[in-house]
Amino acid sequence: MVTERLSAAVLRVLRTLVGSPHPMTVADLALALGGHPNTMRLHLQTLLVGGLIAELPLSPHGRGRPPKAYVATDAGSRASSPASPSLVDAAFVDALADHLESSPHPGAAAVSIGRRWGARLSEAPDHDSLVGTIIGQGSGTDGILDGHAFRSCPLVISARNPEVVCGLHQGLIDALAPVPMTLAPFARPGMCMAVPTHA
Repeated sequence: MVTERLSAAVLRVLRTLVGSPHPMTVADLALALGGHPNTMRLHLQTLLVGGLIAELPLSPHGRGRPPKAYVATDAGSRASSPASPSLVDAAFVDALADHLESSPHPGAAAVSIGRRWGARLSEAPDHDSLVGTIIGQGSGTDGILDGHAFRSCPLVISARNPEVVCGLHQGLIDALAPVPMTLAPFARPGMCMAVPTHA
């Protein structure tokens, strides 16, 4: 499989482009994923050589090189898809939800587990940002004013347990977001939103 030859960082760039509704520049990607533009260019070059993305010229502004934007190719879209779309994750969430049914507050228990999950992820030497982590799980993401919109939740197949699914992600957000944020499940058609928590 193509993605097995890509580093986790390069795969995150690919999945960001696949999930984006519009072409993205180096600056867009660096802002979305929190990386340095020079590092982002290296990742993009890897994807270009592999035929997983395409380069689009943009209208020049002033002097210097014309800016460029990037889009995923059909091959890139296929390569970025999980081998078994969400079925293992959904089975795990269903099993977890069944276990939590004995709890008086399954949603709160799921949030607690999500926080521990995020704390473990943040202890890794190469731990990622909140957005990078969500993308790494297979979701698409869009930047919105003061927050993030997440699309294609890889756990949404487990629709009978939304309290547990959303609780896990709220806990993950609590652990990894740089500021307090609240998850608004299905705030827009096909997507959830994480927005700053206002006192």
